[in-house]
Amino acid sequence: MGSYKIQYHYLLFHFSIDIILDHKLKPWLLEVNHTPSFTADTPLDKVMKRAVIRDALTLMNVNANNKIKYKNQKKIELQQRVLTGKKTRLTLEEKQICIEKAQKERDEWEAKNCGSYEKIYPFDVNFKVI
Repeated sequence: MGSYKIQYHYLLFHFSIDIILDHKLKPWLLEVNHTPSFTADTPLDKVMKRAVIRDALTLMNVNANNKIKYKNQKKIELQQRVLTGKKTRLTLEEKQICIEKAQKERDEWEAKNCGSYEKIYPFDVNFKVI
């Protein structure tokens, strides 16, 4: 089977939620912001926002080593195409195997590196909508 690397395209959404606590410490939702500000006005704000950004980048596995590996892999693939005159083609079955392997690797990475995030989708395989 030829080499076939699945490229991950992450969509990351951050929402900020503003709440207020009443005299009984019951939280009340004030608003949900789809474009939260990452400027830090207070030391606590800075700590919290740094943690959100750090955890997001860790979860997405964004680092310089991965970028270098990806670029090197693309160079090798280009050299193979130049030498052979054709691109390596995988069968649909081989592609599906590669996709499933990449999904398993991504799921394992996310499970180990979710930081303070909690995975809410996709649902647990045992979860059923009634």
